[in-house]
Amino acid sequence: MTAFTLVSDAIADSERTARLYAGEIIVFRQVPAVKTLIATLAEHVTAHYGEDPTRVHTRWSVDAVHDEAEALRKAVAKDPAVKARVNEMFEAVGVDLATTYGDGLKQRVQPPKQDAEGRYLAPLGAHRDTWGSNIMAQVNWWAPVWPIAPERTLALFPTHFRREVPNTSADWDFAELLRRIKAGENTDDYPLLPLATEPPSWEDAVPVTIEPGDVMAFSGAQLHASVPNTTDRTRFSFEIRTISGADVDAGRGAPNVDGRAPRTTYQWFKRLTDGEKLGEMA
Repeated sequence: MTAFTLVSDAIADSERTARLYAGEIIVFRQVPAVKTLIATLAEHVTAHYGEDPTRVHTRWSVDAVHDEAEALRKAVAKDPAVKARVNEMFEAVGVDLATTYGDGLKQRVQPPKQDAEGRYLAPLGAHRDTWGSNIMAQVNWWAPVWPIAPERTLALFPTHFRREVPNTSADWDFAELLRRIKAGENTDDYPLLPLATEPPSWEDAVPVTIEPGDVMAFSGAQLHASVPNTTDRTRFSFEIRTISGADVDAGRGAPNVDGRAPRTTYQWFKRLTDGEKLGEMA
């Protein structure tokens, strides 16, 4: 089974990405820069949802929680302080900012299952992020903002890292999704990302139970999904995906066992130092 490795020191890009591409999952424990980042994110969350945001679903309607989740994501994405804290986090764990590209931090909100409706709240089904990007050098970073539980978190399926999983990647075209969005068309019938058509059993899942202040790194080729939230608390977590430009140039990355996307979305990723795009859609 793929190993989860707990570390407290920075790891240089070449070593870290090689380990992640081989299927290792690395948790950086109690990083001061991560704590600073989540403090900034917590300020945003409470500004939008009030005090005790993990109980907001008991005070607000589902529609109100959903709409505010969209506003929260936009506010976080536009905040230069968040971008600065993200770069500080990456430097603290050994990432070379000058050669690394990211897609921007995404603030995630997941209320209890009965209230998890709509694009910004619904749990994500089993998928590999590389099914959408088609970039095998992709690395995912994930961390909670408030404490989580096995029933309120992200789950990985590490035994499926090298095992083919039937999925919709061959029929999913980001260019078509982008066209619909730009045209103002309804996209409810077009998924935001490819999904597994025959998801593995939840018995194969490994729920992630890291603490606020920890950050987990794993290959974008790792199969993962949201755990349906069966607790009485809303989950707040963040995620960001990165690409090593050096690894893309050298053709390094995780194995592609089942991704068949017709395009490669280089334009999603921008250099952490100056915002230069990794490339254009191919």
